[in-house]
Amino acid sequence: MASSGCLNFHGVSSHAAPGAVFAGYYHNNPPGVYFSMPMFLSLIWSLLKAGMISDVFSVLRVSLAHKIVPDYEFLLALFNYVREKGLMGLVPELMQLTFMMANSGLVLSLDCLDCVKNTPEVQQTICPKSVSSKLSTITPVPEYPNLAHAVVEIELCSKQEDWRQMGEVFRSICQSNQRTNLVEQISGRIAIALLSESKDKLSLPFATFAETVCQDDEDSLVRVFLGRIGLSLMLRYHKTHQWYKGRRVVEVLCISKVDYSTLKGLFGNEDNASRCFLITVATELFLFSGSLEGALNMLRENKWFLSSVSWPCNPDDLESRARVLTRLAEKTSHRDTLEVLCNLPGLQEPTDLVDVSRYGPLFNAHLQICVDRQTLPVASDSVDFMLSKKLAVDQAILKMLFHKLAKQNLWLRAREVFRHCLSTGYYKGVSAPPGFMTLIVPCGLGEVELALAIEMFITVNATVILPLSETTPCCLMITLKRTLRCEREYLSAGSRLLSAASIPQPKLIIHYKAVNSSQEQLFTLDVASARSWLRHNHLWANEVWPR
Repeated sequence: MASSGCLNFHGVSSHAAPGAVFAGYYHNNPPGVYFSMPMFLSLIWSLLKAGMISDVFSVLRVSLAHKIVPDYEFLLALFNYVREKGLMGLVPELMQLTFMMANSGLVLSLDCLDCVKNTPEVQQTICPKSVSSKLSTITPVPEYPNLAHAVVEIELCSKQEDWRQMGEVFRSICQSNQRTNLVEQISGRIAIALLSESKDKLSLPFATFAETVCQDDEDSLVRVFLGRIGLSLMLRYHKTHQWYKGRRVVEVLCISKVDYSTLKGLFGNEDNASRCFLITVATELFLFSGSLEGALNMLRENKWFLSSVSWPCNPDDLESRARVLTRLAEKTSHRDTLEVLCNLPGLQEPTDLVDVSRYGPLFNAHLQICVDRQTLPVASDSVDFMLSKKLAVDQAILKMLFHKLAKQNLWLRAREVFRHCLSTGYYKGVSAPPGFMTLIVPCGLGEVELALAIEMFITVNATVILPLSETTPCCLMITLKRTLRCEREYLSAGSRLLSAASIPQPKLIIHYKAVNSSQEQLFTLDVASARSWLRHNHLWANEVWPR
């Protein structure tokens, strides 16, 4: 032995002697400049291979006093040896040394090791006199050294980026231990490892990990914690705007048949994330990574879920969903956009948390686009939905929709929309009660709307009109009601009404009569032309315009 802190084992023939020499010298002397780490590792590996565990422990106790720690590979090998040989009596000291290694710089998850240390089996093995009489009846099992070994192995897998082996270790932990608090701690460590920057920038460690975990395994605990790990990764990738990685995590969870939206994350305030928020996050990951179809499918598969008694949400969650749906609606096809808008918060399930009237401009903008681009079936469905939810429909756009429906000879759809408008009170000024021989219409209606109103007027009065003789003095009146909105519109309304009479087949005959005391224009509808129209159209008209 030299005073410089260097040991020379040359000429020492047995394994025990080097261990004793090392322990004896460094017990009293700190390592010097000539201390050899490779020689130290060679010594403890030799002792381990010779099965001289007590000497290994002696050397480690001394080295750890000087903050000299072995590598992961040796610690794993030591755990393996103790476990395989069933040396339960050595477990307490092995755990104590493991904690000393962690405190001396070997990066281990101390929370996980603490959790392992505090399990009943560990307490009984380490200090059997301190546990209750109930626990003392439990037969010691090798579960806890297995778990401690697994923690160390997870750390090594992380360093070596061996995600497949990490999956194997995780699965074995879940299968052999049902203590959720322990599995949760280990899952948190795994999540951190999977988030670490991989050498392969394009790879997703979680994909390999999940594939291994789910291989021929239907264990519910395995899938629950796999889902919680994936959920934490998804939220972290979303927070750091790593859209593509986050999307891939969601895809892996879906392939693995894990319903992550009903689970809780592993970190911080992830426990407070609502199901609505999680679905919104997953949708955003698809949307911002360029997969519109993926975003739509995510919402559809979850049935556009927002809230329930079991899974409530808060106003911020609804705002986030509305923001994402609005952005998605800007990028999808006309039909898909309507579906997205129809599922804005508060429309399918009314709530006091949302004022749905603010969606009116969004729907009208979509309606305008559909009308301009001749997507009339979608435009018609949009109007139907807006009316059913009491959203204000832009009158000018609606007038143009009727015009284009008529131009494309889509009269059936035009009549359905007009009838819906009447039933929901959109045309409050239109009045044609059965038996009342006067049709009252506001002056703001377009030609097609006027024609449809006249059709309805004739049909609901069919039982009165058909028996009338050619020479009857009775007449059918049409009153153009004046509005304060636009004088110019009122002045042109008469010409529109006369033009509207030529739209039905056969054509109707309308004559201007006078202006009444309320400054409303009065017209007469020729009874003979109305009767002729009824005879040609009564079969379908009675179904479309029921009395």
